[in-house]
Amino acid sequence: MKVVYKLSVLKGKWYSLALCLLLWTIAAGCRQQQFPEVVDDVVVEQAEAEVVRGQILAQVSSEGEIRYVVPKQEFMQPFIKEFGDGTVVDKTMIRKVQESDDVEPIYYLVGLGIRNGAFRSMALELELGADNSLYLSSASVKHMCSASLDCDFCYFTFSGNKIIGCECSKRNAGSECRYNVEERNTLLDEMKISSPR
Repeated sequence: MKVVYKLSVLKGKWYSLALCLLLWTIAAGCRQQQFPEVVDDVVVEQAEAEVVRGQILAQVSSEGEIRYVVPKQEFMQPFIKEFGDGTVVDKTMIRKVQESDDVEPIYYLVGLGIRNGAFRSMALELELGADNSLYLSSASVKHMCSASLDCDFCYFTFSGNKIIGCECSKRNAGSECRYNVEERNTLLDEMKISSPR
């Protein structure tokens, strides 16, 4: 009787050991399936970190006032090089466009100038950070207007807050503005600024 009892105790220990090994294997398998989720979270965090990148140019105050981190005159030479065709830029600014209060505004860095007596303008979309900083990225969309000699000034035209074209200030025949858009810009390549980010 004692031998049978010892065998059943041994069998019970083996079953317990086998059960523990089985549970451990299942638990290890579950943990391996969780690793891709952690990796995905890291990838998502990296992608979110890339959303706001580039050079900080200004801060938007709680009252909506634009406070330049980089002086406006420091944009002139980079804009001249960005046009790259002899356009002389004499005015730069950051402009807020907001069709209505229920829509998030879009901010543009704008350069105005003249080439061979004809008006030229360029607007680069800025990114608004969570801290109300305005950033310029090399991936910012570049909008350009080129006026004919009969046109004194070109206005950007909008759909919502997005630039979609140009329009001449005059409505005369022959007064026109040519619109061009590019998905990237090199303005930051020309800017030697020591501000953060």
